[in-house]
Amino acid sequence: MDKSHYFDHVCNDTIPTKPEEESTTPTDLVSDAVEEIMDNIKSAFSTNERD
Repeated sequence: MDKSHYFDHVCNDTIPTKPEEESTTPTDLVSDAVEEIMDNIKSAFSTNERD
C-alpha cells in the first residue's frame, strides 16, 4: 500500500489549532486536576499541623 500521500491528505484535514493554543494539549486539564487531587491527598494524610 502506497502511503506517500498520507501526510498530504490526512494531516491537512485535521482540526486546525489556534495560534494561542498551540502550547496546550487536551490532557492539560486532566494533568492539572490529578496534580490538585494528589496535593489534597498528601495534605489530608500529612502529619503537619493544619492552618
